[in-house]
Amino acid sequence: MLSWERLLAEYPPEMLFAHGLKIAGIVVGALVVNFLAGRALRRLEQRAELAESAKVLEARRAVTVVGLASSVVRWVIFLVATIMVLGELGISAVPVLAGAGIVGLAVGFGAQTLVRDIVSGFFIILEGQLAVGDKAEINAVYGVVDEIGLRTTRLIAPGGQIRYFSNGAIASIVRYPDGAAPYLLTVPAAADKVEDTRQAVLDILADLDREQEVLAAAPQARAVIELPTYGRVIRFTVAVLPSAKAMFEAKAPARVAALLAERGLTLPPGREVALQSESPSAHNGD
Repeated sequence: MLSWERLLAEYPPEMLFAHGLKIAGIVVGALVVNFLAGRALRRLEQRAELAESAKVLEARRAVTVVGLASSVVRWVIFLVATIMVLGELGISAVPVLAGAGIVGLAVGFGAQTLVRDIVSGFFIILEGQLAVGDKAEINAVYGVVDEIGLRTTRLIAPGGQIRYFSNGAIASIVRYPDGAAPYLLTVPAAADKVEDTRQAVLDILADLDREQEVLAAAPQARAVIELPTYGRVIRFTVAVLPSAKAMFEAKAPARVAALLAERGLTLPPGREVALQSESPSAHNGD
């Protein structure tokens, strides 16, 4: 018997047609499920984006998780459909999966950095260290978090530059929930010059902001502390743009002291202008 006749005898057209229909059904079903799952996830993402301002942080985390879930769902659907198609073709999926596991193990030894990035990305997302839309510093680089993946995190700097960070290389994360770095500025004042000193400091900070664009909001005089020996201490809450932190820390105390002296508001002996960071939430990368 000819080989093609033998082939037809083993695989009659009716059987091929039936298997073909099942395979086509599996492929179509996978596409439909992928479409419906994607549509449902997109709706969740839209609802998260439209969340009330009081729930902005939760909304950002939801957008991040939905984006990751979309990728995972697609891979799961693809894997299940492939196993079902192999079953229709008479190929056992067990040896294939076992072989894939061995190959994956071999590749893993040569791709430890990739594995570290994926594991770190998983924990960044799981622990909520970052979310899409957060204003944050990653490895001392400030920007807005644009995307968080299992392997890399994308940050948009104030100048528009797009920075990519391998998740495994992220050593430090500082989030700014209000988009600003809070500082406590402590300024000594003579007992009879408290109001003059208070207004002078507010004016000096406003002038510095006009020149350098360092403030995220107008500074506020928070408290006046009475000292029994040499006057008063005025405390100011100052919200600084994260991108201007280094400049503000280096220049603000000396500038305030110098300009107060120019206005005849010399600091009491033995006292100086102090600047203290009131750091927001910070996490160490894995």
